Amino acid sequence: MLEWNRSVVSIIQLLLVIAFFLLLLFKRKKLGKGIIYLIISSCIVVIIDTFLFFTILNNPKFNSTPVYTIGMNLFVFLLFFCYFRKILQTKVFRAINLILILVFLASFLSFAIFSETFFTQFSIKFYVIEVVILMCNIYLVLNETFNSDKILNIKLYYPFWACIGLMSTYLGVTPLLIISNTASETMNINIFFIILFVVNLIGYSILITGIFYAKNINSNK
Repeated sequence: MLEWNRSVVSIIQLLLVIAFFLLLLFKRKKLGKGIIYLIISSCIVVIIDTFLFFTILNNPKFNSTPVYTIGMNLFVFLLFFCYFRKILQTKVFRAINLILILVFLASFLSFAIFSETFFTQFSIKFYVIEVVILMCNIYLVLNETFNSDKILNIKLYYPFWACIGLMSTYLGVTPLLIISNTASETMNINIFFIILFVVNLIGYSILITGIFYAKNINSNK
């Protein structure tokens, strides 16, 4: 099997994240309300990925789990949920969103208190919980979208692209992480990173493509 250069993959993924952040920033006026939450979350991802890339380059044994647990699993996901809350207009859906946010925060706090390895080893259990909560929020947004006039201009509505892009990325990565976590001895590391790269490439390609199609079709800006 050909050697898979993880550094090259990391650089390409980092460039994708940076491109996504810059496009969100420059095109923010066309992307609708609440886009500030996605801008901040993507900024955090850029900072984390850049920091970890250069840190691991100099120290391959560096434990990135604490950085990902706090930066990605807490703050980035929380910003995603706040973004969905800003988009949702139905009172019932907004109430469900609030409950989901509280469940998310309570879950994080519970793992932080009761799991001794939460900040030192990747927690697949918590990751699955937050992805399920993410999917629930995406369902709420898409359900509301497809039952409103926005369906007539779906290609111009960026939250639709955001939902599909995030769903492709995080739902696509979940089975891979579960397999690698439960059968690490049988999971080829090169195959793991190739699939991970492809999933991220697809997800970010959707998120970026939507920026070019999007127009602010919200009445409340």
